[in-house]
Amino acid sequence: MSGFKAIALACKVRTLAFAAVFSGLSVASSLAPCAIAQENLAMGRVQTRAAGSVSRHLTGPADGAGLWVNMWNYPLAENADTYCQKLHSHGIRNVFIQTSRSNTPAICEPERLGALIDAAHHYKIRVIAWGYHELANTQADADKMIAAAKYTSPRGEHVDAIAPNLEKNLDERAVETYLKRIRDAVGPTMPIMSVVYSPLNRAPQVAKTPWRLLAKYTDIIAPMAYWNSKWQKYSAYDYTLATVRMVRQLSGKPDVEVHVIGDGMGTRTESINEFMRACKAAEATSASIYPNHQPTDEQLVCLSKYFEYFPVNSRYRLFALRELTGSGVIEPLAMGDPAASISRGDFYVLVLRQLDRHNILAKRSPLERSSLPLDVTKVGAYKLLARVKAVDAKGLELASEDALTEYLRRPMWPREALELVARLVEVQSNVKRLPATVIEHYARAYRGTATRKDGEVNGWLGQPAFAERPYGQNAPGARPLSYLDAAQISLDAVSGLK
Repeated sequence: MSGFKAIALACKVRTLAFAAVFSGLSVASSLAPCAIAQENLAMGRVQTRAAGSVSRHLTGPADGAGLWVNMWNYPLAENADTYCQKLHSHGIRNVFIQTSRSNTPAICEPERLGALIDAAHHYKIRVIAWGYHELANTQADADKMIAAAKYTSPRGEHVDAIAPNLEKNLDERAVETYLKRIRDAVGPTMPIMSVVYSPLNRAPQVAKTPWRLLAKYTDIIAPMAYWNSKWQKYSAYDYTLATVRMVRQLSGKPDVEVHVIGDGMGTRTESINEFMRACKAAEATSASIYPNHQPTDEQLVCLSKYFEYFPVNSRYRLFALRELTGSGVIEPLAMGDPAASISRGDFYVLVLRQLDRHNILAKRSPLERSSLPLDVTKVGAYKLLARVKAVDAKGLELASEDALTEYLRRPMWPREALELVARLVEVQSNVKRLPATVIEHYARAYRGTATRKDGEVNGWLGQPAFAERPYGQNAPGARPLSYLDAAQISLDAVSGLK
């Protein structure tokens, strides 16, 4: 395939990917009704309440910058529109508004809260209610968060999510009692974000944080990555990056949604930019800052550049990863961190498993695919893709098993992955003509020593000199393909191959 043709096809695949992102067609057809509802939630579709047909705006803080507001910093009701207009003009798409503490009423400022919700929704800003609860009385504290979830504004609007702030009592039994009561009351469709210390925080209670419980009862874990601690000044980049990685590890759920709350206590442009750069490197789903009373204009300008660091479809990418790990296409234990780069061989395996799952490789019954899943190796995946001409094998010299193993161990690059999918779209007739026997034949690496009639030498494809293409890895800002990237690309590819 010529370079021009490959790029043209890759552009088509990108267009297809964007279409899939906004339509959800690539995933909805394979989901049960419950999963479709969750997917609608993940994609930010409008949800409708049966009572009064009141619709909520986009749910979840995954597609825009966020700002936190304490209950003593509410704008006056008459200033709510001007306040939200300013936030919107700086790209703020989520405002986290405190509704209670353990020693206050459930809704501290009902008039101001109602005005703020109505004004925010007018400017397409989501409102997430948060409460600081000490959990001395778990039932009373939970009921305050439930009241915030059910609060109705003068125009019939509701908050878009709730965020219990857990800092003082992190006893496992108290936290579970509190979160379970909230979840049972608000139902499965109300997003719940658990706000907790960064696992790097040296406060003594942090060691008791029940991370797996948070992942069980809440949709989003939001660690407070405050690098300006009272003990030591940390690097904003290093502290944030380590925070996200540790949350995934401690929760036991690599695909957990992580929203990082950045330090806004007098922080300036340089550290906020480093914070968001670390969020990008860690592939956090979204981020916000907690300012000192009110954000400075400098901080708002930093937040206005949010989408220079975050993809616009971050929740869809996370959903794609969950879809593929849940179906066994990606092995969570092998993946470890979804921000980690995926090797070329692992990407080949991922693509073939995804094609087989959707019955594109060979027409097998669902029972056959579930009872006899494709047992594909990295070498077998490479050889099968080469056979259908989806991988350009002509420029490779793989004279030994070690050479091929090294080739497959190297990182995959985004352009290379898109070119592979583009070729699959181009040669899909070759793929669909493969009988199941051929699939199984190529699914395992060869160990023979004799020259084969089909041109394979010592079990490898006989090819001329090997020279790996650069795929733009030296371009400014370029980085290898992550598991999140790979999940999105492979999920979208199915739409073009059916």
